[in-house]
Amino acid sequence: MKIFGANQHSFAKSLAVGTLLFLQACTVGPDYKQPELDSVMQDKWQSEDGENEHFSQTRQPDALWWQQFDDPDLNALIEQLHASSLPLAQARERIVEVNAQQGVIGAERQLQLASALGYTRAETGDEAVSTMGIMPGQTLNVYSAGLVAGWELDLWGRVGRLLEAGEQNILSSYAEYQAMITSLTAELALTYMNARTIEARIVKVNENIALQQKTLELARSRFSAGNGSELELTRTQRLVSVTKARIPELERELLVAENRIKVLLGLPPKAQVIFPGSIPAVPEMVGLGLPVDLITRRPDIRNALHRYHAAVAGVGAAEAEKYPSLSISGTLTLSSDSLGGVFDGDSLIYTLAPGLHFPILTGSRIKSNIAVKQSRAEQLRLALEQQIVTALSEVENAATGLVRSQQQVKELDLAEEAAVKSVTMADDLYQAGLGDFFQVLDNQQQLVTIQESLLQARQQTLSEVIALYRALGGGWERAMSEQAQTR
Repeated sequence: MKIFGANQHSFAKSLAVGTLLFLQACTVGPDYKQPELDSVMQDKWQSEDGENEHFSQTRQPDALWWQQFDDPDLNALIEQLHASSLPLAQARERIVEVNAQQGVIGAERQLQLASALGYTRAETGDEAVSTMGIMPGQTLNVYSAGLVAGWELDLWGRVGRLLEAGEQNILSSYAEYQAMITSLTAELALTYMNARTIEARIVKVNENIALQQKTLELARSRFSAGNGSELELTRTQRLVSVTKARIPELERELLVAENRIKVLLGLPPKAQVIFPGSIPAVPEMVGLGLPVDLITRRPDIRNALHRYHAAVAGVGAAEAEKYPSLSISGTLTLSSDSLGGVFDGDSLIYTLAPGLHFPILTGSRIKSNIAVKQSRAEQLRLALEQQIVTALSEVENAATGLVRSQQQVKELDLAEEAAVKSVTMADDLYQAGLGDFFQVLDNQQQLVTIQESLLQARQQTLSEVIALYRALGGGWERAMSEQAQTR
């Protein structure tokens, strides 16, 4: 009978442990599933229709896309951006914060243990009546040392769901950081192209000023000799002044562009970050990949996926509140009326208090909270679909814009060539006495306008390339790998 009793006790203990483990393995609420995205996804790019050879659907976009411009200054600036950008540093700290928050949530699954040391002195008067058990006229010193423990079993996976959501929040913070890298890299490249274009425009304006100054000198000579009219002289002077007036405005725009680059790099305005250079050339080929690749390439889409996953896990955490919760608390205290007696085993006091909490009347709080979480998850699912539609549109718009900008540049190249010839021919005819002086001025003015338009069209083409790479995602891979190496 003794042996049978021991086996029976062992069986009951095993059954209790197994029951606890089973209950802890229970997880209520919906499990995350990849949402169906066929309704908002397409199988190919519309910009590839036709005979355009500038794009390749079979080739993946270059991760270090800025290197295709073959500009060492731009490469150096972007490397510095990834290392010194203050917004990127803030985003990295947010990752640290979210990781630390995960530790706070995970602690709810662990045994909570605290130590307690205490001293109490109680004294009663001769006529006093104390509910603490102290006789009248006595003085009592109480020394204590002990442990306080608490543990809540995660019976229905509430904490597990919160940890699942926390893991997705961590991945979301990484995706936000990567999206910021992509955005800031593109913004720096756009500002750099703007600065280079302004420099080229200043050069062209100065060339035209020199040309117009020669015409002005000719007009003065003719007027002094009595062969020209005052109207010719004043119109020539007006053209020169209007052209010169463009220089201060362009210099202001260049200063603003340079200061914007410094802000992106986290540097004060006095820093020197850009030196004179030329406008980079447009890359010959842009790899587009497949539309479905955007889901993994674009950090903002992955961020939307992680946020939706976290919201689904939040529904499970809310549903777990409908079920009973089991907690176990206890204390272990050594208490004595003398300091030496604290270390005596006979002064031991312990408590063990398991508690089972049943939600009965909650005023529909739990039900409403579940509805809130479900609605939030659905909102994020819809936001994910909208993000994908927007991303597809951005790629198509940038690709189309690149093609149209290249066509515009081609036509303006021809227009500039014709304008240069027109200026030369008009001047030659006038010098030979066969042409009109005002035609010389008109052709010079048209040349200035066409050259300005051509440089701005080239800048627009470069901007469309950058916009296309930003829409395709990427540029964050190297920065992430470099940080991984430094950890």
